[in-house]
Amino acid sequence: MLRGPGGAAGACFALLSPPWRGAASRCELQSRGDTGPVAVSDLSSSSSFQKHEFFVDMTCEGCSSAVTRVLNKLGGVQFDIDLPNKKVCIESEHNIDTLLETLKKTGKTTNYLGEK
Repeated sequence: MLRGPGGAAGACFALLSPPWRGAASRCELQSRGDTGPVAVSDLSSSSSFQKHEFFVDMTCEGCSSAVTRVLNKLGGVQFDIDLPNKKVCIESEHNIDTLLETLKKTGKTTNYLGEK
C-alpha cells in the first residue's frame, strides 16, 4: 500500500493525454482506511479504451513506483495499483502485448490476468 504524508494510505495513478495532445502526468494520493484496495474514481474513460488486469510481483512502494514510472513513460494510459494484491489495472488503447512488455521493464515477474 502506498503511504502519503501523515501515513495516509492511497493509490498513485497517472492520467496521461494521448501523445498527439502533449503528455501531462498527474499523481494523486487518495486517503482511505487500512483495509481493501483503493478504488480510483473520477477518471474519465473513453469508450475505445479497454481495461486490463495484470499481476506484477510487487513487494514494496519502490516496486509500485517502478510500475508508475514505466507506465508514465509509455503514455496514453490510466491505471491504478493494488500493491497488497500485486495487481495493476490499466485502461488503455495499447494492446496487451505492449502493456505486458512495458510492465516487464520493471524487472518484476508480470502476467496478464484478463480483461476487467
